[in-house]
Amino acid sequence: MEKIPVTIIGGGVVGCAIAYELSKSGEGIFLFEKNACLGEEQSGRNSGVIHAGIYYDKEPLKRELCIKGKKLLYEFCRNNNIPVIKTAKIIVAANEKEDKIVDRYVANAFSWGLEGVKKIYSDEIKKIEPNVEAVSALYSPDTGIFDVPAYLKTLAKLACDQGVEILKETKVVDVKPQNDSFIVEVESIRGVSETFETDLLVNAAGLYSDEIAKMVNPHNDYEILPLRGEYYRFNSAKRPGLNMCGTNVYQVQEPFYIDGAEYLGIGIHLTPTFDLAISGKKALGKNVLVGPTSIVVKSKNDYETARQGAEYFLERVAKFFPNLELGDLEMDYAGSRAKLKTGNDFIIKRDDKYPNAVHLVGIDSPGLTSSLALAEYVARMLSENQGGRKTPAVCGTPEAEK
Repeated sequence: MEKIPVTIIGGGVVGCAIAYELSKSGEGIFLFEKNACLGEEQSGRNSGVIHAGIYYDKEPLKRELCIKGKKLLYEFCRNNNIPVIKTAKIIVAANEKEDKIVDRYVANAFSWGLEGVKKIYSDEIKKIEPNVEAVSALYSPDTGIFDVPAYLKTLAKLACDQGVEILKETKVVDVKPQNDSFIVEVESIRGVSETFETDLLVNAAGLYSDEIAKMVNPHNDYEILPLRGEYYRFNSAKRPGLNMCGTNVYQVQEPFYIDGAEYLGIGIHLTPTFDLAISGKKALGKNVLVGPTSIVVKSKNDYETARQGAEYFLERVAKFFPNLELGDLEMDYAGSRAKLKTGNDFIIKRDDKYPNAVHLVGIDSPGLTSSLALAEYVARMLSENQGGRKTPAVCGTPEAEK
C-alpha cells in the first residue's frame, strides 16, 4: 500500500493556502479535491472582500486571524500581481439605535489597534458615497476587494512548484485511523477507488468538514449548516442616482435564526467589482453586487438563484441606498457558507483521539481574508510536539511572510 506523508482534504482557498505553507518546509504533500476545479464551492461563490476584522468581539480566533490575514493577503496579492484594491468600507447607521452599534464597532476597532478606523457623519458619508443615506457610519480604510480566482490559481501553482500534488475529481470516501496514521480511501469521478496510508491528515473540506471529521472519529459532533446566500447586481453607471465611487457599503449586523437560535450576520451589502480596463488589466468596474442573503438549507450544493426575488433585496437596502429601483436589479449567483451549528468562531484543532488529524470546521467569513494566516496557524500547530514527537513530514515552524 502506498504511503503519503501529508494528505490535505479540500481544494478551496484554505486547503490550497495550507498546501502552499506546508510545502515551504515539508515534502510528500497531496491535496484531494472532489470537484473538477479548485474553489468551486465557498471559495468561488462569495463577495471577494478583504475584511478589516471589525465585527468579531466574541470570536477571538476569527479576529486574530482576520487582522493578521488581511496584511498577509494584501502583500501576497501585490507580490504576485493579483488584482487587489483597497476600496475602504463604511458600516452605516440609519437611526439612533444603529448609531449606538456603530459606536461599539468603533470602540472595538480602537481596542484591537485597527488603524484608520473612525466614526463619520452624514456630510462626510456624502463625500465618500453621494447616494448613500445614513446618520453616521464606521469608516474602515483597510477593507478591499481582490481577484479570488487569480489568488486561488496562484496559491495552487506555487504549491505545485514546491512539490505538492493536487488531485482533482478525487473524493475522499473513507478514513480509518490506524495507530499513528490513517488509511484513506478515495474515489475518482470515473468510479475508480484507491486506498493509501497517510501520516498526517488535514481536514479543510469546508462545507463537508463535519463529514470528514466523523470519518476520522465518530465521536466528533460538529454539524455544518449550509447557509445559502443569493446575490443580485446593478449597473452604477445606469443613471446618476445609482452612481457609486467604489466603496464597500455595509449595514450594521442583523440577526438571522436557526432552529430558534439567534445569530448575527453582516446582512445584505453593496460590494464593488472588477472589470477589464482598456489596458487589459482589471480595474474597478461599474457593476455592484447586492447580497448575500442568509438562509439555512438542507443541501450543501444548492446554487439555484432567484429564490428570494429582487423585491427582498430592494427592501433590505432601501433605507441607506434609496435610489435603487426594482428594475435596476439583475440576478447574479448563489453560494453557501459553512455555518457551524453551535458557536460562531473558527474551530482549528487536532482530533481529540487521533492527533495526527487536524480539523478546520466552520470556516465561514472571514475565512477568505484569513486564509494565509489560517495556513500559518495550522503549520505552527503541526510543528508542535505531540506525545514527545513532532508531527511527521513537518520540519519546523514556517516563518510568517514579512
